[in-house]
Amino acid sequence: MESTQSSPDIPRQLRSAARRRPSNLIPALLLLEGDRRNDALLFGAWCRLVDDIADSLSLAPAMKATALKSWLRALSPEHEGDLPEDFLCMIRRRHLDRELLREIVRGMLMDAGRVRFATFGDLELYCRRVASAVGLVSARIFGAEGAVGERYAEQLGIALQLTNILRDVAEDAAMDRIYLPLEDLQRFGVTEQDILLGNRTPEMTHLLNHEAERADSWFAKAELAWSELPANQRRLMRPARLMSAIYRELLLAMHRDRYDVFEKQYGVAGLIKARCLLRLLIGA
Repeated sequence: MESTQSSPDIPRQLRSAARRRPSNLIPALLLLEGDRRNDALLFGAWCRLVDDIADSLSLAPAMKATALKSWLRALSPEHEGDLPEDFLCMIRRRHLDRELLREIVRGMLMDAGRVRFATFGDLELYCRRVASAVGLVSARIFGAEGAVGERYAEQLGIALQLTNILRDVAEDAAMDRIYLPLEDLQRFGVTEQDILLGNRTPEMTHLLNHEAERADSWFAKAELAWSELPANQRRLMRPARLMSAIYRELLLAMHRDRYDVFEKQYGVAGLIKARCLLRLLIGA
């Protein structure tokens, strides 16, 4: 039997509860048709909502975990009545994989407190949850299908998340979050305190360059998958392709500055985004 009352942490309507903010996702979603665009925006609003829980400065880690576990529970079929009505309708309409949605929440739970990853394998699991799973759900909303498209979404998700991690090293350190694998810190002679204090040393530059090269290798893997996609699937996956172009510009900007991530906030200017969009449309 479906619940008739949602968890206090879950709104009855997602669209009215979600806080809007600028996102690299918005220009990409303009490539979608109306109904798919609306559903992609709704899914993006849900992703922002659970991300805001994990990033909240006003909630203790235990409270964050409780709120996120409410979403995990609601995403199980027996408790789907606790979900926002518009979100549940979209899940049914697009036949979304609820286990992928639960993986996204599990990734947010990994963000809920002090963050450290011992190995890249640990970090990769996190990336697959908070980024690859998002890509796979998005691909379904876009109307794409097939193993190659899924491989593209998975690998691009990891590339995008590694780029985000590199860009946000200083911001994350301020919240006692270190996403760079501790095995990499040890390899390059960088300590946790160096990250937390923003010590810009030659060793730090080498470490950040290593992480950038790792992100670039995942972009290359995604590029190979893209080359194998049939034309009709490429057209459906154009929003993801635009995200790839924008984030590669971001990675290049950090590389040109030798990863000045402790002093500079990196972003991609609107003119560059427009150029990426124009290139995509010309090549479509």
